[in-house]
Amino acid sequence: MKKNINKIIAIGIGLTIMSGSIIPVFAAETTENNKNISTSILTNESNSIVLGDSIINKQTSSAKQILTLDKIITAAIDNSDRLNLKIKEKNMYGDKMDLQETTDDFYDSIGRKVYDYAYDKLELQEKQTDQSKEFMEDQIANNITNKYNAVILKEIDINKLKTNLEIKTKDFNTIKTKVSIGLATSNQLNDSEIEIKKLQDDIKAKEDSLKNNMDYLGVLTNLNLSDYTLDPNIDYETLKIDGSVDEYLNNKIDTYLKYNDEIVALTKDYFKELKDDDKNDLKNYLPTKPDTSSDSFNTTNNTTGEKTFNTEDYALAYVDYIQQYLTGISSYASYLEGRYSIAEAQVKLDESKKSLKNGLKESYSALLDLENKITRLKEDIKSTNTKLRDAKTKVDIGMMTENAYKAQVLKSQDLDTSLRNLINTYNTLKNSIEKPWILSSN
Repeated sequence: MKKNINKIIAIGIGLTIMSGSIIPVFAAETTENNKNISTSILTNESNSIVLGDSIINKQTSSAKQILTLDKIITAAIDNSDRLNLKIKEKNMYGDKMDLQETTDDFYDSIGRKVYDYAYDKLELQEKQTDQSKEFMEDQIANNITNKYNAVILKEIDINKLKTNLEIKTKDFNTIKTKVSIGLATSNQLNDSEIEIKKLQDDIKAKEDSLKNNMDYLGVLTNLNLSDYTLDPNIDYETLKIDGSVDEYLNNKIDTYLKYNDEIVALTKDYFKELKDDDKNDLKNYLPTKPDTSSDSFNTTNNTTGEKTFNTEDYALAYVDYIQQYLTGISSYASYLEGRYSIAEAQVKLDESKKSLKNGLKESYSALLDLENKITRLKEDIKSTNTKLRDAKTKVDIGMMTENAYKAQVLKSQDLDTSLRNLINTYNTLKNSIEKPWILSSN
């Protein structure tokens, strides 16, 4: 639980670090003339941001089917061995309940008191397994979403690098011409060539990494992703909490830990029942020692009146006494340990709730800060788009070269990527507040 809380807090802390470095100066051009190298950003009335006309789509075949995030999540859930194992775990608890019912019937038939605790706990564990299966589906969805978005970002990055390589190659050819007429030095040409080689190496490394990411995503979904085009659109919907934030978070925590609470409460009731039955005293766990004077071990001769001690029967009774005595000691020790364990479990559960509540509140504060950053970044994009339109005018009247303009647009696309990064982070943090169990490994 503490690891999960640390993950939530770490996301919030990471936002502050990230926000200082991901916002560049320019935004993407959205005019019709430059859609071939830019990512247009559209804002609709539902507060959803869609990054469309992507350079990703430019590189893919129109014949390929678009694989949306929802479809790939469904494929990953259907392909999950862990989810199938959860189904088997639920079936196991069902079988154990049948066995426990048979056991309880047997003890009841021989007059031994039967406590409902064992069966009721198995019933709760079966329900908890059902719930954990739903939680696991949310975890898979979160994991696939992160991997899907990482692939999209890497594809965008690679295409930006390729565009930059095209620009640098034209610059190299220009410098080469200038060197031939004495307007540039050979050192400038060498520097330009080195820069091009670095870009080529960077593209190769990122393409190899992208292939690995795609292959792994294919393994998780059992899909051949080379047959599909990934959808680069991303939605942005703010988290709206009606009423008290504390009440909202408490309800989420109650949902998350519902069966932990119920199992603790059930166990408390069980120990109270044991106490009511005087099972909190050692003497009630110990058997009575066989009495050598008991008639059951002595046979009286009707003629002489003499008593004969039955050594064999006594020996058997004494062995049984020792076994029951040792069992009683062990049972009472288990009772003492159980009584402490339930107190410990209650304390840990309460502490977990407090820590989780604090982590979620910090995450919510970070979420509100992110909303402000996204709003400001969208304003920066609008401003930069205006500047790029002015730059395009300069190209049209010959005051700026097309290559220089493309380089400026390429820099502006970093702002689009920054917006996507911010939204991805926002959605991840929002998801961890709405479904805190996604950070759990169990």
